[in-house]
Amino acid sequence: MSRWQQIRVRVEGVYKKGWDKDFPNLYRALTGLDNTLLSQDPPLYDLVPYLVRLSQEKDLAPGTAQALQEHGPGIIDLHRQISEAIGGWKLGQAEKLLYELEDKFVELEKQIA
Repeated sequence: MSRWQQIRVRVEGVYKKGWDKDFPNLYRALTGLDNTLLSQDPPLYDLVPYLVRLSQEKDLAPGTAQALQEHGPGIIDLHRQISEAIGGWKLGQAEKLLYELEDKFVELEKQIA
């Protein structure tokens, strides 16, 4: 690594309508935790730590708690795998895993109350 420079690969959010419209239930739940998310279109990948934080809230709606319990571990595992793939410059693998992560988020969105 250079002394003053780094090469970085990042994941960016790309939504047709904005994440507030594509994932309205998730948007409502996560922006309630952190209002800085109101003005962003973060990639789903970056929302995983917020999901962890949400799962630790005591007053979750039963549907949200159940959805997080059901889908959360798989989402966290995919996040770890994606991080490892990006870190190892296995970008094709990372992209495939991002598709899986998107599918998990779609399932989660459907179940969040």
